Amino acid sequence: NFFKYQGKIYVFTLNDGMKEIKNVDITTFKAFEPGDYFTQNIALDKNSVYFGNVIISDLNPNKLKVIGNGYYTDGTNTYFYSPFSELDKDSSKYIYPYKKMENIKNLKALKDFELFAVDGENVYYKGEILKNADLNTLEIIDRNNEYFADKENVYYKSKLLPIKNSGKLKIVSSEQGDEFLYDEANGYVFIGDYSFDREKAPYKIIGSNGTHLYSLIFVSDDGIYFYDSENKKQVRLKDNIFVGNIEEISPNVFTDNENIYYFQNYEIWKKYKNRGSFLVSRNTEVYSLGKKESWKKLTDVGNENIGSIWQKDSEYYYFDNLENSSQTDDYRATIFKITDKKTLESLLAYPEYISAEKIDEFILNKNFEEFKGEKLFIATIKFHSVLKIFLGFLLVLGFIFIVFFLYLNKLNKEDKTYI
Repeated sequence: NFFKYQGKIYVFTLNDGMKEIKNVDITTFKAFEPGDYFTQNIALDKNSVYFGNVIISDLNPNKLKVIGNGYYTDGTNTYFYSPFSELDKDSSKYIYPYKKMENIKNLKALKDFELFAVDGENVYYKGEILKNADLNTLEIIDRNNEYFADKENVYYKSKLLPIKNSGKLKIVSSEQGDEFLYDEANGYVFIGDYSFDREKAPYKIIGSNGTHLYSLIFVSDDGIYFYDSENKKQVRLKDNIFVGNIEEISPNVFTDNENIYYFQNYEIWKKYKNRGSFLVSRNTEVYSLGKKESWKKLTDVGNENIGSIWQKDSEYYYFDNLENSSQTDDYRATIFKITDKKTLESLLAYPEYISAEKIDEFILNKNFEEFKGEKLFIATIKFHSVLKIFLGFLLVLGFIFIVFFLYLNKLNKEDKTYI
């Protein structure tokens, strides 16, 4: 990620594009270990070590060694420097985080545990100590969401969470929503290190792997909740209206002891002259279809379970599992009444051969008619800052410009030398 251009040294940064590194000794400047993914943002000259465009003044460039997993030492000082970018909460910019580690001796990379290290006494993740971690029972619950556990403790990154390891921890999410750590044994819910009110647990999660919802629904004895991802908090929608045991019977349909319910989602966009359209809110509705005994599932549709056919009395319905993104209007109904006899016959005769494109054709030709039950409640995530969305749009344009600039520079090889 470093190169020389017209007598100067530059490094590619995620936010500001090409950034000059000041006070470099050009004659001795070089990439630390060319071709190594972990060290792609590390360079040195005879005087200094560079993490990107940051000079690390207390690392000796003549003694710098790789410990592994993102850890480096010169024999006196030790650092963690991540090869993966992260969004910095304070600056709202993408950075490659680094951290100086104090009083470190005999640090070793932990095999098969990316970004982990041990020193005989402590376990480290991204340079931070996992308090009371037991190395012999340490396991990765989910690498992408950075949840870990040992026989007793549960961690988000290096933070010790206020629960014990039940042995039944898993990640749950809808197809288009946030991902949560869920303790199936105790009904606890976490997102990052934020905990749902544990006094209201256990929570039952509805909508896992659903395609017609933006927000999972969490049900406890005292109420119905969702997580507002914009305001970063648990929100109570209403009292618990469900009766007895709740069971999911398809990605978007569930029952309690009496009724059958389904999810429906949609977005609201606002158009601004000369600035395009911006997302105002994402909405997840829950509807009731009445007594569950009245409904009978006949068959799944498509090899990839794109939907299913149901019957109620003498009428037939298509329950959809496809996401809204399959249509250009950002809205797709969950349930359709089948109004054409020939369409019904083909669906029942050859359900495994029906494609998503064919379902879209049925909708377009009015062979299906949108059907709605009784709306019970709605979970809404409001995007308050249109300006923030607009700035995000500009950031994307800026990134495209940077890529284009890189491409032009690549074509101009005679004027620059990569390091």
